[in-house]
Amino acid sequence: MAASGERLRVAFVAGTLGVGGAEKQMVYMARALCQSGAEVRVLSLTRGDYYERALREIGLEPVWIGQSSHPLGRLAAVIRALREFRPHILQAAHFFTNLYVGLAAPWLGAVSVGAIRSDVLREMKEHGAWGPWLLRLPAVLIANSHAARTAAAHLGTREDKIFILSNAIDLQAFDRLAGQPVPTPARPGGVTAALVANLIPFKRVDRFLEGLATARAQVPGLTGWIIGEGRSRGELEARAADLGLDGEGVTFLGSREDVPALLKQVDLLAVTSDHEGIPNVLLEAMAARLPVITTPTGDAPVIVQHGLTGFVIPYEPREPLVERLVELAGSPDLRRQMGQAGREAVENRYSFDRLGEQLLEIYRQIGRSGQWVVGSRAR
Repeated sequence: MAASGERLRVAFVAGTLGVGGAEKQMVYMARALCQSGAEVRVLSLTRGDYYERALREIGLEPVWIGQSSHPLGRLAAVIRALREFRPHILQAAHFFTNLYVGLAAPWLGAVSVGAIRSDVLREMKEHGAWGPWLLRLPAVLIANSHAARTAAAHLGTREDKIFILSNAIDLQAFDRLAGQPVPTPARPGGVTAALVANLIPFKRVDRFLEGLATARAQVPGLTGWIIGEGRSRGELEARAADLGLDGEGVTFLGSREDVPALLKQVDLLAVTSDHEGIPNVLLEAMAARLPVITTPTGDAPVIVQHGLTGFVIPYEPREPLVERLVELAGSPDLRRQMGQAGREAVENRYSFDRLGEQLLEIYRQIGRSGQWVVGSRAR
């Protein structure tokens, strides 16, 4: 509740509603807030995207604000779209939308809440001179990892300005989707390792391909699925051919909307990224009872308990990745034990059921700074 007793109003500004981890988590937050009784609006710079349907299913019609390609035009669109709604909180779903949230909030009488979805280092590199402004403009920031908070603090952002909200997973919905039949490539037998990612350079899919090729020399029945699309696909397919993985060695499945069901068809998952916040796919793989192998990117070492739910390996050299692929490929019992431990960890620590109260608690803490007070439940 707002200090005046008004129903809590929250508006999100998303850069896109396409298939992606940041988009999924924004939908989760919007849904959790609606369930708490808050009024919610979602604005997006793009339209016709995958998660629009999920928002409509919870009664939220996304508002398109991307008519202009100029930042000032988009800023004006945000203000126009929300002038009558008058949100108490204006929250970014992506790092680059911190610009619109930070500048529009004073015009709307709202408190701006920025987003950090990766480890900050990647965002700062991608956005160049805009990066420091995207950290400074919002009144507060919500990061999905402790690694991002630490990096932002090292860049001069006050730690008391950064709140942590871990990614969540709706296990009931995940299990329902995982149980649906899906078309999959023919499997020649043996063990399949999956990698799910946008095929862009910092995901380091090349690292996975090289590790898989070397591991197959010891375990010929080991194969790989790469689920995702992106600008690097052509060069990655060429690299796979160079490594002798074309044919049965690795299959590129492209972008898929049935990832939960695909994960039920494989034996383990690998994350080989250089930069992440909390990789959603780690939570999904653990929900699917898969052991995981991951680089120490973002909060992956917090999610994955090394030796219990999977393995955390160094970025380089390649040998630890190969060793863990061979170890898991050769031990069905170990895969089963780690997979079950992973499922239990997700149930206990990352369930969607806790998300709404965690988000409201952040709003309460912001309110204690004198801006407003959020009650135990918005009604």
